[in-house]
Amino acid sequence: MTTRRVVITGLGILAPNGNGKDAYWDALLNGQSGIKRIASFDPSPFSTQIAGEVKDFDPCDYFDPKFVKRSARFVHFGIATSKLAIKDSGINLNKENRDRCGVCFGTTIGGENEIYEGQYRRFLEHGPGAVRRLTSSELTPHIATGYICSELKITGPNSTMSAGCSTGLEVINWGYKIVKRGEVDMALIGCSDTPVFPFPLSALCSIGVLSKRNEEPEKASRPYDRDRDGMVLSEGGASVVMEELNHAQDRGANIYAEIISYASTAEGQGVVQTDLSGQALVSALEQALIAGKIRPEEIDYICAHGNSMPSYDVAETNAFKAFFGNHAYKIPISSIKSMTGQPFAAAGGFQAVAASLCLKNGFVTPTINLDTPDPLCDLDYVPYHARRFSMDTALINSHSVGGTHAVLVLRKYF
Repeated sequence: MTTRRVVITGLGILAPNGNGKDAYWDALLNGQSGIKRIASFDPSPFSTQIAGEVKDFDPCDYFDPKFVKRSARFVHFGIATSKLAIKDSGINLNKENRDRCGVCFGTTIGGENEIYEGQYRRFLEHGPGAVRRLTSSELTPHIATGYICSELKITGPNSTMSAGCSTGLEVINWGYKIVKRGEVDMALIGCSDTPVFPFPLSALCSIGVLSKRNEEPEKASRPYDRDRDGMVLSEGGASVVMEELNHAQDRGANIYAEIISYASTAEGQGVVQTDLSGQALVSALEQALIAGKIRPEEIDYICAHGNSMPSYDVAETNAFKAFFGNHAYKIPISSIKSMTGQPFAAAGGFQAVAASLCLKNGFVTPTINLDTPDPLCDLDYVPYHARRFSMDTALINSHSVGGTHAVLVLRKYF
């Protein structure tokens, strides 16, 4: 039986530091942060007043204005990045069997912000009759998948997933599996979140996980740095097109990377504590490499979770050391969250786009704001400057509240 290979052929992204693949890549290479003082509402009452917001984005450029008005921002990001990814792939959906195209979309909180801070307020102030007529259909996170399928007339398998900050890698695995099993020829995979709203900001401020460097927004997200004081909230969306290799070759597609394997594990020790030993991540790394028949020394680059949380950055470093041994000190490792912040479900999508471009272009993106490395985080975290680096295999890891660890392995297409 012939093994079906799965490749990435299209990338679409809206990030705080760049809209579209090219702008995002340029920003990463040049170490440009997208973190600013919050502009979408007055953040003055909050202890944290900074975030990564997507700028210069008009959903009406991608979506019928009458639907834009009634739908949530996470939907807008999903549709826009899906269309950007399809365009980047060069695929003509009119020539495809749309029953053999899959769609999976991921989000952590969906449109709850607009519902809670918009329609729920109307309900409290004016009663049941004030609630917008179509609010009920917008309550489900699956509405984004529905809009994407409707906009692109895709009629194949579809699903919606939510796994916290590991969601972006989980949805990629969904697409990888159904293409590899032969259920579809291609899959459109996306993720987005829009948590930069007063209520979620208040909730996160209350538990003290956000950086308070309000006077230096661009320097606030500082993974692996001794003086890091928490993560930076952000928003955005990312989508990828993946195809069976022969399907991509037959149409002369540009191939960014090949998907090799995936694994996920749970710490099983509580939903908010971080296991400093990193054992669950070690297990995920081991399972992913076994699945891909890859030796640890074959990993050339790691696009790490690195979220600027004091405890997590140490746990992640400990896991890399425990699994890779001496090889851990030879692997360039970087965190794009130093530039993008933490966009919840979109995080894994941001990483997948970045790692695919690293493999394609032969560069490692930097970790900015690494001024004084934490002695407990003593690996090669590529401080400040992008590095030209020939690589064949890249690994992405993500972590979510609840103790989930996800690992995706990509390889340069030969």
